[in-house]
Order: sequence, then C-alpha cells, then structure tokens
Amino acid sequence: MKINVFGRKKALVATAKRQLLKALNYRDIAAINSLIGDWQRILGVEKLTDLIVNEVMVECDSDTHSWFCQIFLGQVQYEQMEEKAQSNIFQILVSNYLEPGKDFSSGPDRSIIISDRAKQVLLSQVPQEHQTAFESQLESSLVLDPVTAIEQLLGCAFFTNLTEIAIQQMELLSNSQAAAYLGVLLAGLVSRHPQLQDVDFPTRFIANALQELSQERAMAILNDPETNPQFDEMIIFGHLLAAMGDKEYHRIAEEEGGISLNQLKKLDLVWCGERRLSEMVAMMEKWHQNNS
Repeated sequence: MKINVFGRKKALVATAKRQLLKALNYRDIAAINSLIGDWQRILGVEKLTDLIVNEVMVECDSDTHSWFCQIFLGQVQYEQMEEKAQSNIFQILVSNYLEPGKDFSSGPDRSIIISDRAKQVLLSQVPQEHQTAFESQLESSLVLDPVTAIEQLLGCAFFTNLTEIAIQQMELLSNSQAAAYLGVLLAGLVSRHPQLQDVDFPTRFIANALQELSQERAMAILNDPETNPQFDEMIIFGHLLAAMGDKEYHRIAEEEGGISLNQLKKLDLVWCGERRLSEMVAMMEKWHQNNS
C-alpha cells in the first residue's frame, strides 16, 4: 500500500496552523506553549518556525501579532525587533525612491505614517497569496499620512487646492499680511488636527505657498516680526470652503448671504479657532429648533 507522504505532511501543517491560529485568537498562552512543543516534535523546529512566521502570523491582526511577540520574545527583544522592522521598511521605501518626511515618517509609539503610494510599495513586496492579510495588518498597524487621511474624509484634494489658493494670496498680500495669513490659517488647521504637526505639515505648506516668490520676498515673509498675527477669519473660511469645493463659498462675505449652517459643519472638519466651530453649529441648530 502506497502512502502519500506529501499529502500527509500537508494535512499536518494545515492542522497545526488551524490550532495555532485558534489559540492565538484566544490568546491562550498555555495552549500555545503546548501546541508549539507538540508540533516541534512532529514537524521539526525549522518547519514549525517557518509555519508560524510565514503563515500563522500573517493572518493575525496587528494587536495579536504584537501580543505574541511581546509574550514570547520579551519586551526588550520585541522593541529591538520593532526597530529593526521599521528600519527595514524605511530601506524598502527609500530604495523605491520614496521621500522621508513626504511619503513616510516615524509616528508616535514606533508607528509609521505612510502615504497611499508607500502603502502600495509595501504591498508589492508581499507574495500575492498573502497580500490581503498583509493589507489588513497595514490598515491597523500603520498610520496613514494625516494629510491623506483628512483628504479621504473630505473626499477632495483639500490641501492641494488650499496650497494653490495660498500661492495666489502670497502674490496679492503685503509681506506682513501674507505672514499673518499663513500664521492664522495654519494655527487653525493644526489646532483642529494636531497630527499635522507630527509630519511637519506647517513647514511644508509654507514652503509650497512661497515657492513662486523671489527669495528676498519669501525671506521677508518668513522673518516677519509679528508674534501674534491677526487676519480676517471670514476670508480664511472662504478659502477653506473653496478648497473643499463648496460652490457658495463667496457668499459668506455677503451681508445678506452670510455663512450657512452646512458651511459651518464643513469648516468644523478642518478648522478650530479659540473655540470649536461645532459649538457654534450646536447653538445654531438649537436656535432653528426653537424657532421652527
């Protein structure tokens, strides 16, 4: 009688994988230790290690992956592994001509902030059969570039549009006005979305806004001595709405038109002054309810 050794080994590997995944999902340390001991004797250390690394772990969510590594490697080794993994990821991205600070950067707690382009590069490094599982891990373990995340929320190229508007304003405003405009605009954006500061968004935005000016004028704006810039927020609100594709943005400066409740809700997605605009939205909604 012939025995299909290959088929038997394949079935054993599948069983080991299923049992390990189940124990990992329950985070059952005793069961995991027992399974590793049992399957080492059956499959051998090398085969079991290959199974865990290349098949079991890629199907775990990022939290379970981190938990397993911390438990079985120890905190120090786990942190060293994370640092090495981050370094390897950065090397892959740089070798594919992506730019640090633009396409990817370090985030808080050893997370990685990446653009959509960087995400696609990382996915291309993974075998086709593991890409779906790896992509789900990327979604939960990596942090999207906040610029990308905000634009996805808004459904438009908000920051690209806003940069174009700012470039136009730099041509129209005096040096002191231009400095105040940039200062107030960026303060409101970062106040609403502090994560923009983590990726040095203000510096990049200013550099892009000033790119078409002469070096002398750009330096004059950058070196403006005013430490508490003031600028008409209604003008900025109009520009923010225009960048979001609002067709009625020009009406907020009209006495009869004014800013609508819907426009305030849009602005609250990107801007925060001394108080959140959502507070004003709530007040207006309450007024409408009381007077309807």
